[in-house]
Amino acid sequence: MSLNAAIDVPQGYDPITLNQYLWFKLHCHECSPTEFQHFFEKIVKKSSPDFMAIRPYGNIGDRKCDGLFFSNGRVFQVYSPDELTQADLARKINDDFEGALSHWKRDMNHWTFVYNVRRGLPPDVPRLLMGKKKKHSRLVIDHLSSEDLWEMIRNLSPQKRAEILGAPNGYELLFLSPSSSADDVREALNEACFVIVHDTMTPINPMSVTEALLPYKPFGGMLYVNPIPGKPPWDEAAAYQCEVILNALERSRGVIPRFAVFSLSQIALCVHLGFILSDRLEALWFQFDRDSKTWNWAEDSPNADTNIKVTGLPKRMIEDKREVIIRVSLSATISRKATLDTVGDRPVEIELSVSDPDVMWLRCRDQLVILGQKFRDALKAIERNIPDCPRIHLFYAGPTGGAIVLGQQINPRMHPPVELYEYSRQGIPQHQRVLTLR
Repeated sequence: MSLNAAIDVPQGYDPITLNQYLWFKLHCHECSPTEFQHFFEKIVKKSSPDFMAIRPYGNIGDRKCDGLFFSNGRVFQVYSPDELTQADLARKINDDFEGALSHWKRDMNHWTFVYNVRRGLPPDVPRLLMGKKKKHSRLVIDHLSSEDLWEMIRNLSPQKRAEILGAPNGYELLFLSPSSSADDVREALNEACFVIVHDTMTPINPMSVTEALLPYKPFGGMLYVNPIPGKPPWDEAAAYQCEVILNALERSRGVIPRFAVFSLSQIALCVHLGFILSDRLEALWFQFDRDSKTWNWAEDSPNADTNIKVTGLPKRMIEDKREVIIRVSLSATISRKATLDTVGDRPVEIELSVSDPDVMWLRCRDQLVILGQKFRDALKAIERNIPDCPRIHLFYAGPTGGAIVLGQQINPRMHPPVELYEYSRQGIPQHQRVLTLR
């Protein structure tokens, strides 16, 4: 039996390419401006050996050129900002283009603007490039995005790809040996997890992740989901998460048996991550233990509190459009007054709570399973008895693993929009709306 027959792989699917694509995206996201320029040089050099990298030299600099094709006078200028503003980018384009025009004069026939920005260009930048094309009609003026660079890598041989990105990890699970049987491959895949590292607040040690996974093994490189450091522009961070996760899901469909999620992120982004993953995927949740400083679940947790009390579920039909507050108090008690100050207008109030809220409440996975069931029951009660509910306001104080589990229960086809909040004791109000799940 052939290997492709041994597992249900969609036609044309290439797990090695997926692995390398994820490493490429991680590199683009994490590298400094200088590192991205070197990365660009390596890609173009492997694609076209006649490419010449240019380095700054003494007091003459780089002549406003980050690389060129000598034979046809094509000059490249690379831009990979840590933070993007439209004014800075426009100024950079103007300075570099005019500088290159001054230094290279008639030798320059083609100017290419290379950029690595996380979520697209500001609208005035394409207009600026088009204006330069009209003004300098003898020149070819174009641009290369980081995705264009990926397409260049995709078209390279496996050996050249590995020389740029390194040998792909985890592909040995699929290509055990030419004589691998269907059972061999299925067994190897059954031991694999696609690892998501979600660390917008604190870096997560990959060695501790690998240790916590046992007896499972990571499938390929870990997928780092890190929208932006510090306090994020929430909608942009959510859009980034959605793009990265859905891309990984689409490319891994039918091959990856399960996902393992490690998160140290803002609660709203954790709920949003679970919302993207949904409950249709097999997911393993992990929680960082503040005492042991590991992600390992305790083998025996006799004192784990699995009694989650639910109050306020609507028992009868409510005909008018009543909004709903759901308070989930696991690590701390959420103030009823603070949530009413935020929402107002006579909402239906549902409470999920434990007898002794504490930051160390979460001890075992069973607690997360029960939390998911209880939250799902609350959503069912809303669906059944408040059919015209316009929105749900979710206030959550608990571990990141629990936030992801709650997000997995929310189905946009069945449930009204869910508002997510960020808490600040000094804020007015203390709960600020940051994201809407719909």
